[in-house]
Amino acid sequence: MAKKRKVRADRIIILVLSTVLLIGLLGFGIYKLMDFVMNRPKNPGGEIVNPQPIETGEDIKVELASPDSYQVFTSGNDEIDFNFIVAELKFTGSEAISFDLGNLRTSEKIYLNDVSKYLNTLNEKGYKVSKLEIVNTVVSQDKEYTCKIFIPYKTNSYSLRLLNSKDASMIEFDLNKHISDISAIKFDTQQQIEVGNTNVTVSSCYVSEMMLHNGETYNASALTVFTFKINVNKVEGNVMITDAQFVRSNTDEVINCLDQTYESVRDVNCLGKKLVTGDNGALFFETSAKEENPDFSGYLMLMFSNSQDWVKIPTVLE
Repeated sequence: MAKKRKVRADRIIILVLSTVLLIGLLGFGIYKLMDFVMNRPKNPGGEIVNPQPIETGEDIKVELASPDSYQVFTSGNDEIDFNFIVAELKFTGSEAISFDLGNLRTSEKIYLNDVSKYLNTLNEKGYKVSKLEIVNTVVSQDKEYTCKIFIPYKTNSYSLRLLNSKDASMIEFDLNKHISDISAIKFDTQQQIEVGNTNVTVSSCYVSEMMLHNGETYNASALTVFTFKINVNKVEGNVMITDAQFVRSNTDEVINCLDQTYESVRDVNCLGKKLVTGDNGALFFETSAKEENPDFSGYLMLMFSNSQDWVKIPTVLE
């Protein structure tokens, strides 16, 4: 009888230990599951979560260079679906400045190291971004550095906040002050050319990215394709543009117009095409590399079929 009691007791001990072990493993599993759920990146609505900013400079203070050192650019039309601020910011540190713009985000959760799509839109729509004198890197050997930063926004509110994740500080912009019309940086020569009874206007210059060659679409975003819109106001007879060149003022580089086998998804190529009153198209000039802020300054050289002389058209932003 004593032996049976001992066996029963041993079984009870084993059962208790097994139960304790099972509860412990179950508790550990629940803890790890809760830890994963509580600490994973929040992603409401299935939207892509912005990456965490890279830790670069230490103890760097970011502030407006002066209370009024910013401009608010408003579009006021459907061509651009956002507005933007160009702010002159001062970065101050205890050593050489190296600050990642990913540490700055707006109250609309736009990180300032991720604004290329807004700048590309401005370029494509014919706005001269280079005139804004903005930078996309904040690096200086000095302990104090002042530069202009591009800050896009879409809010209809009267203010926009710029948050600094490095020290939890904030800059607030009054969107009812320092307003500038976006047309101030619109590249539009509006040069009217008269050759005999032909009258055309060169206007609305932009950078083309989606191009066609022999009817096949290709992405030209790795290049810079200067595009000059041509509007035909009046023409009599069989007249066409037989040759065209773009001479850049900053380098004196001469770029020949792409031939008739090239056009963009937005505009047909006017080179070698019969001009018809009321029609419009464009001339395309391709460089070998992508330029962050293409400079349209220079002049066009056009040859018309009804003339023996080149027509020189300044392309300076007014």
